[in-house]
Amino acid sequence: MNKSSSFSYAFLTEILSSPKIKPLARRLHPSAVLGVLKNAFDDVSQELWSAASEQRRPNVNELIERIVDRLRELVGISEPLVVDARGRLFPNDYPRLASAALEEGAWTLTEPQTEYSRRQELQREKETRAKLARLGGAESAAVFANCESARLAILHALTLSGRGLVVARRDMYERENGERLEESFDAFPTLVRREIGACNSATIGDYDRACDASTGLVWRSFGRWLPRGRRPSDRDVAKLKNTNGRSFLLLGEIEFAPLIDLNEFFDSAIPTVSERLKSGFDLVLCSGAQLIGGPSVGLLFGSRAAVAAATSSPLGKYSKASRVGLAALLKTLALYDNRENALESIPVLRALSTSDANLLSRAKRLAQILETRDCVQYARAVEGRAILCPDVSFGTSPSRVVEVKPRGFSAAELAAKFEKTSPKLLVRWTKDALLIDMKTLPPEQDVVVDELFEKIDHPDALEMLPG
Repeated sequence: MNKSSSFSYAFLTEILSSPKIKPLARRLHPSAVLGVLKNAFDDVSQELWSAASEQRRPNVNELIERIVDRLRELVGISEPLVVDARGRLFPNDYPRLASAALEEGAWTLTEPQTEYSRRQELQREKETRAKLARLGGAESAAVFANCESARLAILHALTLSGRGLVVARRDMYERENGERLEESFDAFPTLVRREIGACNSATIGDYDRACDASTGLVWRSFGRWLPRGRRPSDRDVAKLKNTNGRSFLLLGEIEFAPLIDLNEFFDSAIPTVSERLKSGFDLVLCSGAQLIGGPSVGLLFGSRAAVAAATSSPLGKYSKASRVGLAALLKTLALYDNRENALESIPVLRALSTSDANLLSRAKRLAQILETRDCVQYARAVEGRAILCPDVSFGTSPSRVVEVKPRGFSAAELAAKFEKTSPKLLVRWTKDALLIDMKTLPPEQDVVVDELFEKIDHPDALEMLPG
């Protein structure tokens, strides 16, 4: 892709890989790092855009020092990065972007807003949608700023059509981040909405009675926030379409919908986007921050007509992803052209595919180090399971865990102390021990875990741990 920025790729990579910047950047959300880079580049933008040659660019070391100062300030005032070793593979709050996506996003931030860059943005959106559709096995795909904006665009299109919505009450529960699906529905007071079933169950009979010729959309949700209970299969609900004068669309909002088959890593099936569509869904909505390994955008897959209706609605036109999000997503999707490359390059997929031998070696090494700490009675490497999310029906993955028996604290007390350190360390615990899951702990953070235990031993020795 042609770059209109005056920065070369090698120049930007040198900045991002600087040993002064990397430890600080690891403690911040990628979007915060991108923001700091943008502000630093903006400071010298007048000089850069008027430069006639490479020689007029600022000295790399001077620019790095400027960025380091801003990152240090941001680390001091922002929520520190969570070292998530609980065994949850896909945390919502701290999506792990591939390095290629982070660098591409930073590149895009440096591009001036010109007619050329706007054409580039349109081309980037077109390429991204085409690649998503191909990988997802869909006729069409769209990228929204986030899942909430995608929901509103879909509901706005439905409202404009004059047709109604059917949703099971069990699918409207509060998400982990506090948002409620019904708040999106309530944004359209003229939309006819039929709620069916009970708080933890809905039968095929409930759907059959609620859906009629006026029904335009049936909404189905799948995520960690839902209560366990009865629900008819997707195929059974899909069979109701085109019967008794009905012609509704079936939408599935899926928390985890991978683009490639990952079932070899789990002990229960994790359907891909393509498999969800084949099961009867006309539309599949999911977040780019989850199995995609990209930014927190909203991804919509489905038929050309259904996707076009959402994107062409007035809200849809104003709910597109930013050019930075599109650039990062497109760079991530390029990694999927080769499955092995995706598993190696995308952090969350790399964690999934890490060999047992690698996990065992790291677990043993970390256990030996932790046993030297005063607050540890013993530490040992044991077999464990990493979980996709708290609802194990989404699947678990074989892992290796460091089991730590505390000295001077109960396991719950020590876990609570770690949640107050900086950065926070999130672990599972039993009655007697802490469990540090190596599959969900990036290798570069093994040393951070040891430093956090040292901080418990000597609470006044370290005011701020390196990231």
